[in-house]
Amino acid sequence: KQKDPVVLNHDGKEYTDAEIKENQEAYVAFKHIDNVNRKIANSIFNHEELLASKSTFESRLVEALKEPEKAEVVEA
Repeated sequence: KQKDPVVLNHDGKEYTDAEIKENQEAYVAFKHIDNVNRKIANSIFNHEELLASKSTFESRLVEALKEPEKAEVVEA
């Protein structure tokens, strides 16, 4: 039989998912922490994506506000 992987290491003791599930209060807290960590990672990704988008729009604004270059008139 394959041993359950350790999902938590606290105060020098390792816990498997099955062991955490034995304590309902600990299991609920563990799942909330897992969910919050996922949300934090997603927020970091979204923040980076928003910064890149902002930079793109700032570049577009700068280009849009530039004075058009006047064509040089060449006499023949």
